[in-house]
This record gives sequence, C-alpha cells and structure tokens, in this order.
Amino acid sequence: MDCVSFEYFHRKMHPAQVENREYPFTGMKIDDSSFLETGESRFICRRCFKSRKYFCYNCNLALEELADRIPKVKLPIKVDIIKHKREIEGKSTSVHAAILSDDVRVYLHPDIPDYSQESGVFLVYPSSTSISIMHLLQGQTELKLKENFGLSKDKCMGTLLSKKLDEVIADDGKTEEMELKEYKSVEELPVKKIVFIDSTWNQSRSIYTDERVKRLKTIVIQTRLSNFWRHQRGTPRWYLATIEAIHQVLLELHVYAFGLDPNYRGLDKLEVTLANPPMRNPKEDTDSAVQPYNGQYDNLLFFFQHMYQLIHSYYDVSELKAYKRPTE
Repeated sequence: MDCVSFEYFHRKMHPAQVENREYPFTGMKIDDSSFLETGESRFICRRCFKSRKYFCYNCNLALEELADRIPKVKLPIKVDIIKHKREIEGKSTSVHAAILSDDVRVYLHPDIPDYSQESGVFLVYPSSTSISIMHLLQGQTELKLKENFGLSKDKCMGTLLSKKLDEVIADDGKTEEMELKEYKSVEELPVKKIVFIDSTWNQSRSIYTDERVKRLKTIVIQTRLSNFWRHQRGTPRWYLATIEAIHQVLLELHVYAFGLDPNYRGLDKLEVTLANPPMRNPKEDTDSAVQPYNGQYDNLLFFFQHMYQLIHSYYDVSELKAYKRPTE
C-alpha cells in the first residue's frame, strides 16, 4: 500500500506553516492520493452528466476515470448517514464515506428507513442515555454521569456539545480496572449498524425529534480534535466532520473489540484520546477483520487528507477560524 508521506505534505504546505504544523495523518495507512492532481482537473459524472472533480457529490459516485485507483474499505458493520435537507452537498464529507465503502448509505431526511425492525442499530448523538462504545462492548447499558452532565445549573442537555466525554462521566475508578472482553468475530459484535446525522449542530436537533431517529439507542465517541478546515460557529475543536466521526467510531469499535496493534503509529499525531486501549499483538492465520487495529479503516480519510493537504498548501492555516476553536 502506498501511504501518504510527511515529505509530500511538507512540500505542499503554505510557507508560513512549514515550521510549526505537524502532519496529523503521519503513520496512518492511507493510500497515496497524489494522482488526483495529475491529468485533467475535471470530469463528467456518468449519471448526472455534471462536471465534477474527484467524485460526484450529488450521485455519491467516484468519477469513472478515477474509480479504479480510489481505495475501497470493507467495514465490520453497516453505516447510515442521514443528511439534513439544508446541508450543502459540495461541503459535506459524508459523500467520502459513501464512495469509499459499499457498506455506507446516505439518506436525505425525512426520506429515511424505519429502524424499528432492525436490531443492533445505534445513533451517534449526545443524549441523557448515551453510552460510550467501550462500555457498550462490555455489556453495560448506561454510563454513570455527573449531575446535569457536569454542566452548570443554567445549562441544559443541548449544551453537552461543549463538554468532552471524560468531563461528563462520574469517575468511580472502575474504568481503569475493567477487564475488556476480547471478541473473536465480527458476528459477535452487539453493534450491527451505526447511524450518523450529517448537519450543523442546530439542524441535528430537528432530525433527532423524528421518532424513527429518537427511539434509537445513542452512543458518544471519545475526544478527538478535528482537522476539518471549515469553521462552524459556536462549536469546539472536538466537533468532528462527518467522515472524521465515522472513522473515530470504527476505530473505537475495532480497538475495544479486537485490540490495538502496538506497532501502529497512526494515532501519534491525530490528537485523539482513547481510554485504556487494549494492546494486542497480531495473530497468525487470522482474518484482518479481527486482527488488532493497524489502520484497517484509515482509507476512509483518503479524500479528507487530500483536501486537507490542498487547503494547507493554499492558505496560511494559522488564520483559519476552524483551527482557533477552543480545545479545552
């Protein structure tokens, strides 16, 4: 696998950032994307016949001229993405997931499935009954949360976005003592499908009021600082782009079910917090789907890291508001 190198990133960076910006994807198993900038700059989508670059964000299709060089990622579960009707197509990263994996489906609200007949379906959303993936895999049904989620009395549930997961959990010391169950197969996982809402924070609330969505059990992810270049007013740095959130969920699911390969270095620069990840060595004659995490889903960030490189080559990112959002 040809992976993105720091040297390539360094050559593409805006001069003002060469000295002080670390490449967050160092060590990740992401295919080389430099071919996207060679040859013709735009192509015609074979379905809608519109001019596009890299992929068609309306049809969720890779452009035919590039399709055979774009990686495909096999996921251990299914992923549904529910888009708000006002979410701007060309600015959303959810299309990345749909193109890079056949296990992903994108729906435009309110035209969404009825999940009541499916088991093992979870929604990524902060609610009073949300649980972390680590606790879910250990058979726990709820987290012990601080009073009012650790918020001041004048705040409410809607403000949970401004708090990190480890700030709302009441620490009773049992997490560090927890002996994590090791799963033997993907079929054993209690999670069969994860649903994401692709919208701004305010827009997501209107989707969450839909009974088909609201009845789903909810999970929350651990703290990870976003590398998304688009600013969203009023959100902290750990409010992730949709494709980052999908990668984070799959990362946590895999690590806490099958372990983390101690030789994997993809998390070193990613600014992600994983509580007590079980370190496990690879096993011989075992399917990669259940091997300890060693970048199996990193190619979900194939387009994201490429666009990140372009943004950092065109702009002095120290001036972008997205990277000035609070991290504490």
